[in-house]
Amino acid sequence: MSYTRPLAFALSLLWLTGCGDDGAGDDGGRTDGAVRDAAPGILDGSAPDGATPGMDGAVRMDGAVPDGGPVPDGSIALPDGGVCTPSPCAGTVWACGNCMDDDGDGLLDAQDPDCTGACDNNEAGYALMIPGSDTPNCTLDCYYDDDQGSGNDRCLWNSSCDPLAPEDPICPFTGPGGGVMCPDPQRAECLTNCAPITPNGCDCFGCCELPAGSGSYVFLGSRPTNGAPPCSAATATNPDSCHACTPVTACFNPCGRCEVCLGGSPEDVPCDCFEPGTAPPRCGTDAGVPPGVDAGPRLDAGPLPDGGTPPSSRCPSGGQPCGQPTDPVCPAAEYCQTGCCVTFG
Repeated sequence: MSYTRPLAFALSLLWLTGCGDDGAGDDGGRTDGAVRDAAPGILDGSAPDGATPGMDGAVRMDGAVPDGGPVPDGSIALPDGGVCTPSPCAGTVWACGNCMDDDGDGLLDAQDPDCTGACDNNEAGYALMIPGSDTPNCTLDCYYDDDQGSGNDRCLWNSSCDPLAPEDPICPFTGPGGGVMCPDPQRAECLTNCAPITPNGCDCFGCCELPAGSGSYVFLGSRPTNGAPPCSAATATNPDSCHACTPVTACFNPCGRCEVCLGGSPEDVPCDCFEPGTAPPRCGTDAGVPPGVDAGPRLDAGPLPDGGTPPSSRCPSGGQPCGQPTDPVCPAAEYCQTGCCVTFG
């Protein structure tokens, strides 16, 4: 398959399933050059406000502690009266799951457009900042888990296969061959392990459509050039901050009309994506779709006899929708990533 496929073609593909082994063995390479610090716990060594490091849980914003009762074990009371439960990534709690506003922008953990998931130690940009993750290396694996090695999730890609060479001159475009492995399709294990934690609008390897709906793709782990600020939701259009990339179509999760895209906001979801009675207050009387009314195409949901849209269309993979004021909080072991409850192990 050509590696210069147009980006428009990438958008037309959904997750592929049942892909066979590509026949290439793992090279053991790591984008970070090192295994992450496996010691569990909060980054600063303490558990804020009595929370338990490594406690299973998800970011919770339910607006209030029910009936003024006690805060649940392992949770943290928020200034607005809500509660938050630290969300771990394979037993370690990083900045995007620690129930703190680490970058001081007023957005907590999953609310922050710069957080890619629970395995993210940076609320101020898209570089994960997990120890060792900034060591230059062209070999990529699942960008969103707790390590950058290709041996466990079975994902494998080399950015030198990208004609846009997102990290040039470190990884100039060479194409496959000569020890450079760029399997397409990816192994079935890669899709099983990485697809569920890949944000809407991204491929498995950190190449994402930013800004959402723009048709432009950037590599989240870009190293800034020419003195530019780090790659983030705010700098996504600066080519010196966020370098262009070509998404791997075999491992791409498009962002549908009723979904929250990486770098976007829950407020971007159209009001007709909610069933009557489940829409957020911002929708007013426009919530839901009256029976028999065609609300237009929905990229992530099929037609319904009454013209309505089930809540699951916001999470076509079957996860519980989250992040809207009217949504229930995620189950204790899940994280609200781009509008859907996701388990990060």
